[in-house]
Amino acid sequence: MYINFSREQEVCILSLNRPRTNSLHQDLLDELYAAITEISQDKTTKTVILTSSLPFGFSSGLDLGSFQGAHAAFVENVYNAVYKTFQIIQSITASPKIYIAALAGPVIGSGASIALACDLRIAAAGTWFWLPDPQYGGLLGDGGLVRLAQIIGTGRAAVLALTNERINLDTADKWGLLYKTAPREKLMKTARTAAARLCGLSGKTLGYHKKILNQTPPLHFPGEALQMVLHSPETYLRFQSYIKQK
Repeated sequence: MYINFSREQEVCILSLNRPRTNSLHQDLLDELYAAITEISQDKTTKTVILTSSLPFGFSSGLDLGSFQGAHAAFVENVYNAVYKTFQIIQSITASPKIYIAALAGPVIGSGASIALACDLRIAAAGTWFWLPDPQYGGLLGDGGLVRLAQIIGTGRAAVLALTNERINLDTADKWGLLYKTAPREKLMKTARTAAARLCGLSGKTLGYHKKILNQTPPLHFPGEALQMVLHSPETYLRFQSYIKQK
């Protein structure tokens, strides 16, 4: 089990729990997608908190090490993982439930995409965001870039998408990426308080407001572009080099 599931009245808590860094391999992604699908059909749940059980932080992104192999196998494995992440993001954004990401430490790559899919983000001191795809030659085609541009605008999204630079908590907060910040030891208390408050509001209104906010632009999976990137020999070489550096 890579996802810890708990319920507190009308709030569900999903905690990523894959030692050591919550790196996203296929089994974790499949499990997370199944949990989100189940919650979407649950009439009791109004708010979902998505967080991590590990002291490391939220997630180091895709587990590139689990995709190693010949070039053809690499292409298939990475493509499937990116597409599953896309499905997770679609499910979160289409759900009438309100999702709160409670974040700490590194929020990287597709882990960042999943956090961006949530409606609100609460982050602890020491949280930082990074999209490393330009370094290892990947393509963040899972919907995360669309969500990022929706939240903070194209100009600021370009800083993360094009420069390979990381942004810290202060910058993320200044740019409007966050709903609240909290000390690390008070992160979950802050998230639970926010979730409980949302549960006291009109669920129908929140669900429809969310639908209106997320209706444009619709998420589109860039399958052809992802295939072109992954089939490139340069991408494969960059991937191998990146794995050795980790």
